[in-house]
Amino acid sequence: MSTQEQARSLMMRHHNRVLNRQQSLLSRVAAEVGLDLSAQALGDRK
Repeated sequence: MSTQEQARSLMMRHHNRVLNRQQSLLSRVAAEVGLDLSAQALGDRK
């Protein structure tokens, strides 16, 4: 794997972790205020 491919892989992994963290936080906050949000309502980004 080239250096450029490794850098791309690292950035993609980081980006996906950030998205996952944001989705988790949004889900927790929604639950705290009593909203029932499905994966579709949040926008499936996969």
